[in-house]
Amino acid sequence: MKHTVDIKLEPLAWKVLKKQFNYDGNAVDLGRGWLYNIVTQCLRRNPVISPWEFSRMPQGMVDGKVYILEYDYNRYGGYMSMAKQANLSLIISRRERERLCLLTATAHVMGEVSRDTAMRYFLEKEGYEDDEISFAALRKHYQRHYRHNEDDILHDHKELKCAKQHK
Repeated sequence: MKHTVDIKLEPLAWKVLKKQFNYDGNAVDLGRGWLYNIVTQCLRRNPVISPWEFSRMPQGMVDGKVYILEYDYNRYGGYMSMAKQANLSLIISRRERERLCLLTATAHVMGEVSRDTAMRYFLEKEGYEDDEISFAALRKHYQRHYRHNEDDILHDHKELKCAKQHK
């Protein structure tokens, strides 16, 4: 038997969960993967709400539910603090941002497509709206963290090409 846990996440995080995991219209079933373990570690039994917790919740969070197994519900509980919800949302959103940046870098280096064109293509292909992840924010993140990785990707690509030619 499965129980549901109510959580609030950023719109981007919910879209990722619905897309990558089983969503039945009521709740997301995380299975027993890496994210399920993180969710169960964030749970607690009693909903002790401190006054400062409400001030820490970021704006624009979306309500949703995830399934957990009865064993984990009985062991850990069924409540997640707002701070843990915000942290979980951040983990999921960062992971998706990194994935999109890596796709963009690979398309730019190996496919010789401009960065902006590749980024817009992947955002459109994944169906992201501007309120979920904006092009400008993703572009800024890419410039800060991935421009220096382009040379590494190109170097690795050349090594693979060279290795194939020598076989």
